[in-house]
Amino acid sequence: MLAGTIIGAGVFALPYVVGTVGIATGLFYLCGAALVYYVVHRMYAAVLAEAPRGTQFFGLARMLFSPRVAPLASYLILGELLFVMVVYLALAPAFIELLVPWPRETAVAFFWFFGSLFVFARLVWQGVAELLGTLFIAGIVGVVLFAGGAAPLAAPAFRPLDPSLFFLPLGPLLFSFSGRPALHAVVEEWRRAKEEHKAFSLRRVIAWGTFIPAAVYSIFIVAVLRLAPDVAPEALASLQSLPLGLLAALGGMGLVTLWTSYFMIGSNVKDIVHLDLKLPAWAGALLTLAAPLGIYLAGFNTFFSAIAFTGSVFLGLEGILVVMLWRRAFPVHRFRALAAPLALVFMAALGYELLSRFSLV
Repeated sequence: MLAGTIIGAGVFALPYVVGTVGIATGLFYLCGAALVYYVVHRMYAAVLAEAPRGTQFFGLARMLFSPRVAPLASYLILGELLFVMVVYLALAPAFIELLVPWPRETAVAFFWFFGSLFVFARLVWQGVAELLGTLFIAGIVGVVLFAGGAAPLAAPAFRPLDPSLFFLPLGPLLFSFSGRPALHAVVEEWRRAKEEHKAFSLRRVIAWGTFIPAAVYSIFIVAVLRLAPDVAPEALASLQSLPLGLLAALGGMGLVTLWTSYFMIGSNVKDIVHLDLKLPAWAGALLTLAAPLGIYLAGFNTFFSAIAFTGSVFLGLEGILVVMLWRRAFPVHRFRALAAPLALVFMAALGYELLSRFSLV
């Protein structure tokens, strides 16, 4: 559950990130991000394990933060989900053009319409869609590995140090490793296993669930860089040398993966607006339909820019909140000293992105 939640659209930005800073340097960043999220996932799971059953992120915020701070958690997650939907809108044309030569605007409109339509699908179909999305991501990685496995690796291991690129990988990596939403189900399964005297190690599950994606990402990155050493920000856009049949397969699998994720997140947005923010159901539906497209049209229309902003700002803030939740839940803990450096990682990503937006770095 955890690995399946983590592995998603972020994988398509990672070859560009690693190619930009050098393979060895980029994989060092990737391992560091996996380690950071292993600790953060353990922190969040520990807080959930001590909370009443069924408690969600918003409930934890209300329990552990002041009444003034707690509502910010709801708006943070809502904004995060909306921008993730924008990431999918920005990436969809790269897959669609592998199938049909549509203009970008037509491809975005097509994807938005059918993604929005299924936001209102029955939950049983959403469960099937989640499974399909995970399988197709695995299929894409497998196809690229098969196609690029024999090619020489021409991308350099190191590139000349450029201080302006030091924090560049943080946003896409935070986006690619965050698995917080899955931990509610993981902890619930852990509790059920304990009650049935079939206990398993939550720590070990979180380790496997976080580091398996790191291994999958590494394989995909190296395979893509074998095929396209100067890879574009949207990895599959650089694989035009592959046979047309493979390109069409990649386009189809990628499109289904994005589509399933888009309408599942949209359904979550709809529920947050109605259940957590106590607004009418029509308000949630309207926000789900209009906000992602509106944000896209407002200028967040390139994949790498959208994923860097979402990872750095929203997931950076989420990471800081998770660390704060853990410190409040466990005011005396032998690993308390880890909180500050972890928070600094998320603050660095947030600060770099905001300064970049204002052209200060």
